[in-house]
Amino acid sequence: MKKHSSPSLLLTTLLRVGRNVSRGAESGRLRLVALCVASLALSLSLASFVVVTATYHGREEAQADRTPQVVSAADKDQAIARWKDAFDTIDGEQYSVVYIEPLKKDAPPPPGLREWPEPGHAVISLGADLDGADEAIASRFGVLDGHIDPGGLASAGEHLAYVRPLEGFPGHAEYVSGWGDPDGPVFGEPLFVQQPATSFFYLVTATLLAPALALTVIAARTGSSSRDRRRAVLHALGTSRRHRLCIDLGEAAPAIVVGAALAALALWVFESTNWPLPWVSYDLTAGYLPPYRATLYGCVFVAAAFVLAAAVLLQPRVSSMQSVRPRLRDRRTLLKTAAWLCPVAFALAVFGPGMLGADDNESLFLLPYSIGALTALLALPALLSLLAGVFGRTLARFGTSANSPAALLAGRWISASPSAVARIVISVVMVMGLASMLYTWSNRITDTDRAAVQLQAQLDGSVVEVEGSGLEESSLPRISRFVEALPAEIDVLSGYATPGSDGGAVEIVGTRQALSHAGLPSTRKSAKVTPQDALTPRGRALVQDATESGTNTVRVTVGPPSTTKKPTFLHALSATGGKLAPQEVKRVANRHLTPGWTAEPPGYEWTTSLLTYQNQSRWLMLFAMPAIGLLAFATCLANAAEFLRFGRSMAPIGVITGSRALFVKTAVWVFMSAFSLAAALGAGAAVVLTLPMQGPPVNANGLPATLMATGVGVVAVIAVIMTCWSAWVTLREAARWKPARD
Repeated sequence: MKKHSSPSLLLTTLLRVGRNVSRGAESGRLRLVALCVASLALSLSLASFVVVTATYHGREEAQADRTPQVVSAADKDQAIARWKDAFDTIDGEQYSVVYIEPLKKDAPPPPGLREWPEPGHAVISLGADLDGADEAIASRFGVLDGHIDPGGLASAGEHLAYVRPLEGFPGHAEYVSGWGDPDGPVFGEPLFVQQPATSFFYLVTATLLAPALALTVIAARTGSSSRDRRRAVLHALGTSRRHRLCIDLGEAAPAIVVGAALAALALWVFESTNWPLPWVSYDLTAGYLPPYRATLYGCVFVAAAFVLAAAVLLQPRVSSMQSVRPRLRDRRTLLKTAAWLCPVAFALAVFGPGMLGADDNESLFLLPYSIGALTALLALPALLSLLAGVFGRTLARFGTSANSPAALLAGRWISASPSAVARIVISVVMVMGLASMLYTWSNRITDTDRAAVQLQAQLDGSVVEVEGSGLEESSLPRISRFVEALPAEIDVLSGYATPGSDGGAVEIVGTRQALSHAGLPSTRKSAKVTPQDALTPRGRALVQDATESGTNTVRVTVGPPSTTKKPTFLHALSATGGKLAPQEVKRVANRHLTPGWTAEPPGYEWTTSLLTYQNQSRWLMLFAMPAIGLLAFATCLANAAEFLRFGRSMAPIGVITGSRALFVKTAVWVFMSAFSLAAALGAGAAVVLTLPMQGPPVNANGLPATLMATGVGVVAVIAVIMTCWSAWVTLREAARWKPARD
C-alpha cells in the first residue's frame, strides 16, 4: 500500500474537513463552534492586558506633558504664567478646574489649548461639556472659548476645565515656568482614579482570562461521536501518531482561525475610534494603542496557537480501559455529607459574625464570613445534584398525573442525569454569588458617609454651601457683591466657626426672614440652639450639620450675612423650601469670588468621594457579565454530549407519536427549568451572602440589585438560546432516525 507524505495528507484533510464537518453529527459542529468562541474569547482577554497597559502608560505621559513646572515666588521672574487648581462637580462627581493667567505675551498655553482664553473666559473638555449640559457648565465659568484638544487630556472622556479669572489672581496661586513635569502637581483624571494597573490585571485575570481558559479546555475535551469513530478506525488501521496529528490539526484549525480573525477584526475596529464603556462612564482612548499594535495583534496569534495546541493535546482519548471511579455507595455517602454541609456553611456566613460580636472588628467579621461563604459555595454542587434528582422525580410524577408526556420524559431524563443540571446551575450561582460579594464589599460606607447621605436627603436639594479657599481669600467687598448678585428667591446665611478646646462654636447669621425660611429661631440677641430648637426639618438638618462638623455649640444671630469679618462658609437656600440649582450659585461665585471656591450641597466632601468609589466598583459589574456569559456557555458546552444523547433518545419517540410539539415542550421543561433554577438560586445566594454586609462593621450600601438583575438577564438569554437549539437538534435527529436495533 502506497503511503502518502505528511504534506499531502494534511492538504487532503484540509480540503475534506469542511465536507466531513457538514455531514457530521451535531456534537462535532458544536465542538468547532466552541473552539471558535474559545479562540475569540482568549484573544480578547489577552488583548485586554495590553489595553490596560497602554491606557495607564498613555495617561501618565499625557499627565506629565501638561503638568506645570512650578517655581517659587523668589524665582517669579522666570515664570510665564500663574496656575491654581480647584474642584467642581458634574452630577455629584468631582473633576478638576484649573485657573490660569499668562504673565508674558509669548507664553505658550498649556497642552490642549491653542491659545490663552480671554479674561473671564474658559475652555472645557468635550466630555465635561456633554455630561454637564444639564447643569449649564458651558456658561458656569464665563464665556466658553472652545474645547480642550485631545492631546491635553488624560482620556477621551476626561472632565477638565481651564478658566482665566476675570480680575486676575488676588489670592494664592503657583508661579509656572513651563509645562511638562512628571513630578509636579497631579490634577484631572489621574487624581481621582487611584486604582493601580495591577488591580485591573487581577480583575481581567479573574473575569476574562480564567473563564476563557476554562472554555478552551472544555472545548478541547468536548466529545464528538463521528470524530471518535474516525480516530478509532485510524488507530485500528495502524496510522502513525504524526498522521493522526495532521488530521486533528486540519479539523480544528479552520474554526480556530475564524475565531482569531474575528478577534483581529474586533481589535481593528476598536483601535479606530474611542469607545465609551457602559455603566462606568469611561471612554477608552484609541490614541494610546498604536505603540502597542504589534503586541495587541500578537495576542491573537498566541491565543490561536494555545487553543490549537489544547484542541490537539487535550482531546478525549479512545480507550477501552474500565473506569476507576469510586463505588456508587461511597459517592452517595460523600454527596449527602457535602449536601448537609452546605446550609450549615451558609448559616455560619450569615450568623457567625454576629455570634462572635464582630461589629467593630473587620478581621473578626471576615474570619467566619469568608470560611462559611467559601465552604458553602464548594459544597453547593452536591446539594444541587440531590435537589436536581428530587426535582426530576417530582416532575416525572407530575407528568404521569397530569398526562403530560413532555413533563414525564423531561423528569425522567433530569432524574437520570442530575449532574448535568447541577453543572449548569453551579457555575451561574458561583459567579453571581462571588461577584455580588465583591461588589457589595467595595461599596461599603462608613457612618460619616451615611450621615452625609441622610443630611442631603433631609435638605432635599434646597441648600447650597459655599466655602473653600476662594471664600477665604476673597475680600469683604467681593463677598458682598456675591451675596447681592444672587437671585431674590435665594436667601443667604453666613457661618463663622470659632475653634476652642471644648470643640469650638459656630455662629449662623442671617436676616430674620432668611432664618425664618431656614426653619431657625430668630431672636434679637444671639441664642444657643440645638437640633430640637429648630422649627422645621431643614432647620434641624442645618443645626445638626454644624454640630457634627467638630463643634459643640451652635448660635443663631439676626443680622446681615455680610459683616465686618470673613465668614467660614455661606449657605444659599431656597426661600420656598424647593430645590435650588447649584449651577446658578456657581455662576455667580465664579464672577465675584476668588478662584478656589466650592458650591455644593452640605456634606459633599463625603458624598463625592463615596460616589467616586462606587463608580470605580462598577468596573466589577462590567467585567462580571462576560464572566457569567462565558461560564454559562462553557457549562452548556460541557453537557453538550448529554443533551445530544437526550435528543437522539427522543428521536424514535417523536417519530412514533408524530408530535413535533413534544420536542419543544420537553426541551422547555429540561432547559428552562434548569436555567430558571440557576437564576433563582444565583439571586438567592447573592442576597444571602451580602446580608451580613448590610450592618456593622462594613455597612454596605444596599443589595447589588443591578448586578443581580443583569446576571439573571444574561442567564435568561442563554436559556432561550439553549432551549431553541436543543429543540432544533432533536427535530433534526428525528428526521434522520431509522430503526436500527433501538
